[in-house]
Amino acid sequence: MCRTFVQSSTVILNGQCSKFLHGADMSPVGPKLKALRLRAVPPLSIRRAAEKLEMGPSSYNFYENPNSYKKSHLPLDFARKVAAMLAEYGVDPAEVMKLAGLNEGEVEPEARAIEAAKPLVQYVTMAVALPSEDALADMFQSLLALVPVDATKAEAARILAQRLPAGFAAIGPVAPDQGKAPMIAPAEAARSLATDRP
Repeated sequence: MCRTFVQSSTVILNGQCSKFLHGADMSPVGPKLKALRLRAVPPLSIRRAAEKLEMGPSSYNFYENPNSYKKSHLPLDFARKVAAMLAEYGVDPAEVMKLAGLNEGEVEPEARAIEAAKPLVQYVTMAVALPSEDALADMFQSLLALVPVDATKAEAARILAQRLPAGFAAIGPVAPDQGKAPMIAPAEAARSLATDRP
């Protein structure tokens, strides 16, 4: 006698029970991959996803297009790369690893490894009010005063990047009638990098 299981079909062939899993979806994986890419925050274009994966847009699109990639699962190595990339944009790596055909027991360790290697950066979308053009010009003038005359462009860029948060802090909250930004005091320039960062 054959038993019927949830999410499976059982048929009798030559007197033997054979079980076909409905969970073993044979439809192309491309639309699922596309849905996960668009779930990223902010959503990623095919071109941007390809850039992040260091491949051409047409090469990446090959996997999303069900007319070109007709398999029901992604190659494991490709799925790992996509999972790591999308994890940076808030997509659960486990969801991507399922697209490689892994079962729950196999997905969990893969997802944990990807999460552990994820950069400590969180991407969020928010509305930002910037100071007026005059206030920003004053702030940048103050910041440029901190750059040594003989600094290379790379050194100048690094100094400005390190001091930019202090520059915005010196401006203070943005008000509708924002005036000129205060100059950064010389003492501010002397602060160490350790105290610059929260």
